Formats: sequence, C-alpha cells, structure tokens
Amino acid sequence: MTHPRLLAIDGNPVFCLDGSLDPGGPRIADRDAIRETYERAFLWDEAFAEGLRPPQIGATLSVLGYWTRGPTEPATVVMPTGTGKTDTMIAVFVAGQLQRLLVVVPTDALREQIADKFLSLGILPLRRLVKDSARMPVVGRVERGFKSVSSAREFAAVCNVVVATPNALAASSEEARTALLAAHTHLFVDEAHHIAAKTWNRLREMFGSKPVVQFTATPFRRDHRRLGGRSVYTFSLRQAQRLGIYSSIDYLPVTPRADTDLAIAQVAIARLREDLDSGFDHLMMARARSIAEATRLHALYCELAPDLEPQLLHSKVGAVARRSAFATMDARTSRIVVCVDMLGEGYDLPQLKVAALHDVHRSLGITLQFVGRFARTSDSVGPACVVAPRRPARLDENLRQLYQEDADWNLLIRDLSEGQVAEQEAVDEFESGFGDEGTALSVRNALPKMSAVVYRTECDHWNLAGLAELFTPEDLLTGQFVVNAEWHVLWFVTEDRQPVVWQGLATVEDVSHELYVFYWNEDQGLLYINCSANDGHYEAEAQALCGGGARLVRGTAVYRAMAALERRVPTTVGLLDSRNRWRRFTSHTGADVSEGFPQVEAQTKAQTNIFAVGYEAGRRVSVGASRKGRIWSYQSVPTLKHWVDWCDVMGARLIDESIDIEAVLAGFIRPEMLDAWPDLVALAVEWPVELAQVDPDSTVIELGADAVPLIFAELAIVEHVTGPPLVAVRTDGWEAQYRVDIDQNGMVVTPVGPDPVVRRARSSQTLSKLLGRRGFRILLEGDAVVEQPGVLLRPRRDLSPFDPERLQPVGWEGIDIRRESRGPSKDPACVQARALEHLLEEAWDVVVDDDGAGEVADLVALRRSGDALVVRLVHCKYSSKSSPGSRVDDFYELCGQAQKSARHRDDLYAMVERLIRREQHRSAAGRRTGIERGSVSDLYRLGDELSLLTVTIEIVLVQPGLSQSAVSDSVLHLLASTEIYVGEVGAATLYVHCSE
Repeated sequence: MTHPRLLAIDGNPVFCLDGSLDPGGPRIADRDAIRETYERAFLWDEAFAEGLRPPQIGATLSVLGYWTRGPTEPATVVMPTGTGKTDTMIAVFVAGQLQRLLVVVPTDALREQIADKFLSLGILPLRRLVKDSARMPVVGRVERGFKSVSSAREFAAVCNVVVATPNALAASSEEARTALLAAHTHLFVDEAHHIAAKTWNRLREMFGSKPVVQFTATPFRRDHRRLGGRSVYTFSLRQAQRLGIYSSIDYLPVTPRADTDLAIAQVAIARLREDLDSGFDHLMMARARSIAEATRLHALYCELAPDLEPQLLHSKVGAVARRSAFATMDARTSRIVVCVDMLGEGYDLPQLKVAALHDVHRSLGITLQFVGRFARTSDSVGPACVVAPRRPARLDENLRQLYQEDADWNLLIRDLSEGQVAEQEAVDEFESGFGDEGTALSVRNALPKMSAVVYRTECDHWNLAGLAELFTPEDLLTGQFVVNAEWHVLWFVTEDRQPVVWQGLATVEDVSHELYVFYWNEDQGLLYINCSANDGHYEAEAQALCGGGARLVRGTAVYRAMAALERRVPTTVGLLDSRNRWRRFTSHTGADVSEGFPQVEAQTKAQTNIFAVGYEAGRRVSVGASRKGRIWSYQSVPTLKHWVDWCDVMGARLIDESIDIEAVLAGFIRPEMLDAWPDLVALAVEWPVELAQVDPDSTVIELGADAVPLIFAELAIVEHVTGPPLVAVRTDGWEAQYRVDIDQNGMVVTPVGPDPVVRRARSSQTLSKLLGRRGFRILLEGDAVVEQPGVLLRPRRDLSPFDPERLQPVGWEGIDIRRESRGPSKDPACVQARALEHLLEEAWDVVVDDDGAGEVADLVALRRSGDALVVRLVHCKYSSKSSPGSRVDDFYELCGQAQKSARHRDDLYAMVERLIRREQHRSAAGRRTGIERGSVSDLYRLGDELSLLTVTIEIVLVQPGLSQSAVSDSVLHLLASTEIYVGEVGAATLYVHCSE
C-alpha cells in the first residue's frame, strides 16, 4: 500500500495518516500530542466483546502485566502464524501508551507490511476498540543507513513508531545506530526465532534493560539455541484451530521417484483446479530450494498449467517485476507462484491454500510457520492442502511424523508444535522458579559443565542460612543466592580480587569469577555440587547446606555411573602407585590406557579416574568418574535444567547397589596400539564414519567414466587370511583393491591398481587420500576390531562356543549348494532362492532381495506386529565343497557380513531409506525389482512408524556347507564371537541355517 510520506531523513521515509499535522512535517510536539490521545483510549469492554481474538487479548494483558513487575528480561509471546501478532503489537502500543516504539523485523516486505498496519492502528479503529479521539501515529521506516548521529536522532524524535530490519540498522555507523536505539523507550522483535542470530542478539543487547517483547510463532530453532527472555504468554495451534482461526489442513504425500518434481506439480495443480471448480478463491505456491531450482520448476509449471500464469519470485527478481507478479495474483490472472522463500515470514495472503513443497523445510519451527500461512481462514476459502514428498531424507523425528503417509496434519501440527513449546515451557517453568530477584546475571547465564560431586544426605530439609554463613554478599557477583525452592536448586557467582604477584602496585588485580550450583534431590537423598573452578569437593558447603551427615560418594562406587555404557572404551585412565614415591601418579591415554588396568598381581596400583566412551540407547555418549568423588561428561548443557536432569540419571546409578562394580571395571575394552597386524583373520571391513553417514543422493564413487552412488558400492575382504588384508571396493561394474598395512604411524591404505574418486556436492578426492586420514574399520575374528590409527579393540573375555543344538538344518533338495545368488534371472536352484522360499512361507509385510554391491543384506524382511517391528537380515553364502562339512573358511565372510549388518541398529531410518533408494535406483536403471513382497510404499510406512515401535533384529546366516552333525570347535567359536558382537552392537539375535 502506498501512503504519502511527510518527509525523509537520509532516505528513510516518515508517514502519518493524521490530516491535522502541519504540512511541513511532524515535530516532537506532534509526536507527544498523538501519544497523549491514547490515555484511556483503549476500550477494553469492546475488546472483550469479540473485538479482539482471545490470543490477542491474552497476549496484550500478559505483556502489560509483566511490565508492572519492572522486569529486566525480555518478554516472549508465542502466537501461531495467523492469530494476529501485528494487531496485538498495536494493542499493546496503544493500551500501554508507549512513548517511542522500535519494531525490528527480519525482511523488507514485513517492514512495509507492519509499518502500514501501525499507520492505521490496524483493526482497532475498524472494530471501534479505541476512542474516536485517538489519533494515527507517526511511523518511520528505516530503509538505509543514517549518515550522522544528528540525522538518526532527528528521525527518532518525530516518530511514535519506527519499523526497521537488522540489515538496515547495520548500514548505519555504530554511533548513529546507538543514538537511534537510545532514543526509543520500547523494543518489539517480530519473528523472534531469529533473535539468537548474532546481528539480532547484538541489537537486543544494545537496547539494554528497557522493555523488550519478542513475538514469535516458533520459540525454538533447529540449532537449539535459546531465544532468551521470559515466556509470558503462549497460545497453541490446538487452541487456534478450535477457535476456527485455522482451516483444516489436508496432506497429499507423493512417493519419491525419478521425476518426483513432476509428480508433486501434477498433484498440486490438480488439487488447485479442483478447489477452483468448487468455487474457492485459492492460490498455490510451489517452494524450491534454490534460485536455479525455482527457475527450472517455473518452466515446468508454465508447461503444465499455462492458463494459470505461474509467476517466479526470488531474491534476485527486481522490484518492478516483483510488484507485477503480486499484481497478477491480486487480480487472479495468475494462480500459481514459484519461489524460494519470498513468501515466507510476514507475507499475508489467506487465499494461499495449496502448498507444493519441492524443498521441505528441515526445521520444525519453520515448517509449522510455513504451513500455518496456508491454514488461515477467510471468506471464500476452503481447506488448506500441502503436497510433499514422503519422508524426505535425514529429517528430525518430528518431521518424520509430519510427512508420513496417512498423517492427520490437523492433529500432528497441533501435537508437534505443542510438544516443542512444552519442552521450552518446561525450561521456562523451571527457570521462573528462581523468581526475578534483580540479580546482575540471568539464570540463563548459569550454564555449568556436565560435572558434579555428589553427597549422600540424611536431612529432611536444606539449610540455606547455613550456606549463607560461608559466603557474604560482598563475595557474590550476583549479590545473593538465586534459589528455586520447589526444585531445591540454587546458584550464584562469586568474585575474587587478588593483587598480581609480579608487581607491587594495588592498581592491577587478578579478578576471577566462579559459578556455583547446588541441587538437592530429596527423593534420592543426594546433593549435587558443581563449581566452575572444579578444584575441590566442597565438603564445608555440603554440610552447611545439608547437615553434618552429608557424606561424599567416592571410591569405586563412582564407577557405577558407567554401568549403562555398552562396549565401553576407556580413553583416559589415572593410576596411583602406593609404593613408588618417585612415580606415584601416572595418566594414560589412547592405547596406553591398558596400563591403567593393572593385572591381578599388581597389588600396589589402583585407578584414580576413568573416562570412557560407549553406547547408551543407541547414542554414543561419554562418562568420566574419579574415585575422589567426581563424575562428568563432555556433553553440552544448553540450560541449567538439563544439568539437573543429568544429575538425576547419574545419581540413580550411584545409589543402585545391584550394580556390580567389579563387573563394570572388567567390562572395559582396552585399546592396544599395534605396529603390525595381529594374528587374526579379517572378516569384514566398514567405511569410515565420514563416508558411512553421507547423503546417498549427493555422494558418488567413480572409476573412469563409470560413476555410481556410494550406496551401490561395497567393501569386502579379498582373502580371509591372517596378516595385512587386501580390501576390495566393488560395484556392479568395477573393482578396486587396497592393501591395508600398519606401521609405527598407524594404518596405511595403499591402492593396488586404479584409485576411484569420491565426489560430493562441494569436494572430490581419491579414495586412497580420503582413507589416508580416516582409514578403514576392520572386523576380525575373536570379536576384535582394528581402527585408525592402528588400534586393536578386543574384549578380554572367554566365550563359550556356540551351542550346536541351536544350528537349524534345512532341506536343500533341488539346490546347487555351490551357487549363491539368484541374479537377474532369478535362479531358482541357488542358496538364496531356498532362503527366500522359507521367508515367503512366513507372514512378512515386506521382503526385499537386496543382493548386490552395497546391500543391506542378501534378503531383508520386515513385519509389524502390534507395537513391535521385526527386522530379519539374511546373509547367504555358497558352500566351497559339494557336500556339507565344517569348513571355517565358509564362515569368515558370512560372519563378517553379520557383524557389519548389526550396525544398522545405530540408524534404522537410514537402513530403511537405503532399501528405498536402492529400489528406486534399480527401477531407474531398468533392472528387476528387488521387492518380493509388499511395496516401496510399505517400506515408507514402516520407516515412518519406527519411532512408535519396539524393534527386534534377527540376523540369519545361511550356509549349506555346514553340517550340524560334523560341526567343529573352530566354527562354533567363530559363531560365538559373532553372536556376542551382534548382540552388543545391534541388540540382535543370531540364527544359523545349515545342513544336517
């Protein structure tokens, strides 16, 4: 909307719709006179009588009420997109009679939109929510930098409201920007989920302790950075839809394929035409990931629907072309717009009702905000619709729910948003328990390391007065203890000043600040203490707070904290020698940690501290424990509440008397540094993590002109013998080999012949160069592993042989046991064919023949039963002889495949996704399908349901060359070590199919 401007200062326009102003432009007196008309001008009775929506009334009252307390923290208001944040801002502005308001928004389009609304006071005059005497404010827009401090002050002096973007403010000099901010009394930040960004955060900090309100639909960020401030009001999506603010939202999933964009476009256009035929005034937006993609998609939409005149909008479209595009949409000669993010935050067009998501938002917050724009109700519009590819790769758990087929978006959008906001509110509720004591620091500055000393307590209540005797107010930078009485948590910061030792003047001092945090869990009877100095056990503080009965948890009991770690590997071990006074304490790291675990005969030595990494509930975690009484982790702590939650988990283990401490210590895998290959047979080889976790769509491996996606390349041991292994990288079209040696510098990978190139989105390098840094992960017999830089990880335990009674003989009539794979012709007389027959006799939802380079397994079967999902991975191997026997060579590769497949437990989503991608590539290449039962859609469905299910993994080894009656100890021991490995790494059960 275009308004006559009154003046411009350094190119920044000032507007006002009040016709009584002097034509020469507004003055300070005009600004003040306008504000005076707002005294008692807001008509609350009318506002409650359906003049404002409930969220607008609630947010306005909450902000005004919060300000009565004289807070120093910003207020955060959470209102879903479309519930009227801008009119809420205007209501607070008028009802609070704000003197000089600065509104900061993220985009130019939003700056113009909000400035226009403030100019007319939005809906307030239209719904008679203000007295007729209330005059329209003077509104300025900061569009470019100010040339001087005086011009910035002049601009601010004549305006009641100034609307700006961070980029426009940043264009001014530091002095001019500071002067502009200093001239305002209040700050509103719209779309406040940007506030954690550096520029936004600096603006807010420059505003100081003056009132700040953060308005947002999404109080959470993908990077988990905090908005800061105090949450004073939240209105949920569920409430918004109940009030009819949102229409229903339909979801049309499109199964990805070679031409997914075409399929999405066709479905979305068909829906738009259907809506138009039903008499709805609907528009459609197609969203792309980049300008290049948007340009390509625009051409596609022009080809499919030329009569709907698709428009193209992105950041490089000029102002004239942009206005023309919007004009055609306003006139309805155009019904489709293709964009990158031009119709994102702040764009207000309720008729946008069909969204084609060619690029799905990967942040839940942005997705909810984006979809919310399509769900706004208005006259002559119907239900919103979102068309998107089914479960895109590598999305977070919430988005997997959101994009699964048959998803009820009306329910999920509400539930997902409330789940995210509830997490934020749980933190806010915890932090609000500390009150607003006017301390120099906020509780959100109190971020202890994940560390604590722990005391057992016998008291019925804690004694804050006792602790206060140890610290005077003069000691405290916070001035006092900051206490959450309900949670029994307190924190404070001390300040200590000491003269420096290298000079005799009192003018230079060493100043140190330390954070103290205390948490008493009354139910556990434990007191947790954290101090940033990390230099003591704070016995005096513990007894002052919880009485003389407080006793430090120390000695070997602290090692219970590590009990939940599977396959735990120590990375640091401290060792104390009680007899050798010259070498009393030693610290061991890396492969040297084995020295920290003395043999039984070394009675003079004991571990003083252990730090280890391992797996817990499928996540790689770390835990450290010191016999002196400290536990710690290298995990990050985003809030104080997260530290409290961590303490609860660790404390429960420390007091669990059922945990056998000796078993915990005996369960460590002790690294051994190698200078030559161990006398063990290599079973299998795995990609380094850097390659194992790549995006399957963006990483290829090529040899000459033959390039294939990495998921179609596999690693294999060429010959299962002792000594340095020869590793093959295989695709269906070529093979490259590498020799893997170990010397004093670690693992050395050398190509033997051609050296393929690995290409990713922004880089390419030869495989040998990449592996020179990362190395392979080699799985050996005896449950052992070799990793870079030449470290052997081998559990120290004696395993009983695999029970021969558990071997399962099957019939092999009509099968050539020396032929393994079905191949393109689906050979019915091979080992894999018989294994498939047996699978198809059972009730499986999906059965996939995935045999080939890069396979998940030769055969993969999945079945849902109630709340459980059974995954069976079948590995087949031909017999090296025509008759069954007990040849350990027949099992080396088979057991290696089993151990590799156990790692799928780490990321079952990735496993299902890999099956889908490989099937799609087979289809695109014109090869036979691998789906023997079910469909790709069934794979998507099961993958989407994973988070709801308890997963059981079965690994089946099929080797007709093994005779149950003639099985040897060497085979049984190999099977035993394989069984323990797949059980610990993949929580999988091992089965063996053989001959009689």
